[in-house]
Amino acid sequence: MKGESILRSRLFRHLSIEEMELESLGFILTDRCNFECSYCYQEKGNDRLDFPTLARALDFFHPFFARECVLSFYGGEPLLAFDLLRRAVKHVDGLAAESRRKVRFSLTTNGSLLNEEILELLAEHKFSLVLSFDGLAQDLTRKKGSFDSLLPIIARILSRPRIILETNSVFTSETVGYLSESIEFLIRLGVPKLDVHFAHVPSWTAASLLRLEEEIVPVGEFFLSRYGDLQDIPWLDFYQEPEKAIHYCPAGEDRMALSAQGTLWGCILFPHYRREKYGTAGCPEFCFGDVDSFIENPQQIYAQKIALYSELRMDRFSTPDRACLMCDELDDCWLCPLAAGLASGEIGKIAAESCQRARILRKGRRRFLTEFDRRAQHGRRAASG
Repeated sequence: MKGESILRSRLFRHLSIEEMELESLGFILTDRCNFECSYCYQEKGNDRLDFPTLARALDFFHPFFARECVLSFYGGEPLLAFDLLRRAVKHVDGLAAESRRKVRFSLTTNGSLLNEEILELLAEHKFSLVLSFDGLAQDLTRKKGSFDSLLPIIARILSRPRIILETNSVFTSETVGYLSESIEFLIRLGVPKLDVHFAHVPSWTAASLLRLEEEIVPVGEFFLSRYGDLQDIPWLDFYQEPEKAIHYCPAGEDRMALSAQGTLWGCILFPHYRREKYGTAGCPEFCFGDVDSFIENPQQIYAQKIALYSELRMDRFSTPDRACLMCDELDDCWLCPLAAGLASGEIGKIAAESCQRARILRKGRRRFLTEFDRRAQHGRRAASG
C-alpha cells in the first residue's frame, strides 16, 4: 500500500517549475579525458562548457535550490578545465551570500591531475571528492600504472579532513573477482565512503553472475567482523534497504545537469546517453534545450519535458521476460533507466543481466542484514544475562 501511495503522488506530482527544488545541479565541464577506461560509455570530444553559459545557469537556478544543494563537477576529466571549476566556485560564493541556502561542492575525477593548488581549493570549500578508483582492478580497467600513482594521492587527500573522500569503483564481468578484496583494501586504506557500480560491457555471462554472487559473501563477512553499527559501513547500498515503493527516476525534479555543449538535461547521464557509442538511439526528447532558450520560456519547456521524465518509473519498465509491473519484487527494486538502457539499447528496457545483478545484490544485502540482526540480538542477550 505504501508503494501505491507513492506511485499515486508521482502520477499527480506538480509540473510547475516554480515548485522545483534542486538538491543537485551538475556541470559537465569538458568532454575531454586523459584516461581510456575500458568500460566507459562516454564518447570523448573537445567540447568545453564556457563560463558565461555556466554563470547564466547558476544565476537562473539559484532561486530553485533546496535548502541544501550540491553543485557537482564532471567530465570527461573535469580537472582538464580546472580554471573553469575555480571560476564557478567563486561565482557561487557570491550567490550563496544572498540567501540562507547551504551550497556544497562535489568533484568527480580520476585523480591524475590533482596537485597542491587543486587540493587547497577543494579543502577551502569543503569539497566532496569522488575519486574514480577501481581498487585492485584499477590497472586492468583504467590506466595502467595508475594504481601505484594514486595511492600517495589518496594519502594526501585523507590528510586533509576538510575534503570528504569517496571512491567510485566499477567492476566488469571480467574483474568482478576483485570485488571483495578491493572493498577490503579500500576500507583498510582509510576510505570513508565507497560507491560500487557494475559496467555493462563486456556482457555478463552466467559464470560472471555466479562469481558476483560468490564475491558478495566475503564482503558481508568482512563487514560483520569489522562493524557493530550499520551506519559505520562505508558501502551504503550494501546495507541500506530502499523504502518499499514503486520507485521512479527523480531526474528533472530534484536535479538538473548542464552539458559541455551548454544544453540542459534532467541528470548528468542524459548528455552522455544521447551519443550513439553503443548503438543507443539517444534521447533528444529529454533535452530542456540550451540555457538561453530555457530561460526565455522556462514554464512551458519545463512542463513539456518533465512530463516525459515522469514516465521513468519501475512499473513502466520491462525485461526480456516480462513487464516489471508483474514482478513480485517491484517495490524493492530500483534500476536507473539510463544505466539499464546502456546494456539493452533502449531506455526503460532492462537487460536480463541487469535484472539478475540487482537480484544478486538484494539477496546478498538481505542475507547480511539477517545475520547482522541475529548477532546484535545475541550480543544484547549476552549483555543482559
